[in-house]
Amino acid sequence: MLDAAVFDFGGTLFHSDDAVERAVDARYRETCKRGYEIDRETFDDLTARTGERFAERYHGDHRRFELGRYTELFFEVWGRDAPREDIEALDRVFWEARLDAESLDNDAESLLRHCRDHSLFVGAITNGNRLMTNRRLESMDSEDAFDLVLTSAEIGAEKSTVEPFEAFLDRTGFDGEDCLMVGDRIDEDTYAAEVGMTTVQVRAHATPPVGEVREPDYVVETLDRVEPLIDGLV
Repeated sequence: MLDAAVFDFGGTLFHSDDAVERAVDARYRETCKRGYEIDRETFDDLTARTGERFAERYHGDHRRFELGRYTELFFEVWGRDAPREDIEALDRVFWEARLDAESLDNDAESLLRHCRDHSLFVGAITNGNRLMTNRRLESMDSEDAFDLVLTSAEIGAEKSTVEPFEAFLDRTGFDGEDCLMVGDRIDEDTYAAEVGMTTVQVRAHATPPVGEVREPDYVVETLDRVEPLIDGLV
């Protein structure tokens, strides 16, 4: 019997086709505004190099969402020094612009209501920090859409490990076999299977996987197709 439905945020309930590009633009403008002389071509080259090094250093590490981590590495790659105030501010500008560019999936509210109609516990497990989570929750009409929201920063582990899903079961007292995990990344959200959860991948805005993956129990193209799955599991 299904007791709980758990959702990922970025790429599943929230998404945007150009959020990253708009966030990079905002970071470039703020970099220039703060007095760093750099042309856009050089900035883009440094951004690409930093992204590669950042992925190598922080993939699967919950600390990658701490304000300043990326920009600190950007200046390291650039070979320049910067005060901590600038480092954290540039990261904040990036994330605020990226979150502003996101929107709630058109089918998200209907799906969450569908869960409530079936008296399901509604949870969320998301990689990120409290800033990201709060901004996303504030953009929703309902303040009580979720019974529990867990972030990787709070747990101290990302969804590319089993720890966040264990933490959810510890907090709620549910058995994994009675929970459904819905997300876009099969290199992260399917770790829920290790505690017995049924896993669903929503492919419409899925992020390409990194490293080894586990196949989900169900694959759907769009979020609205999760509703029939729930009907068959309750």
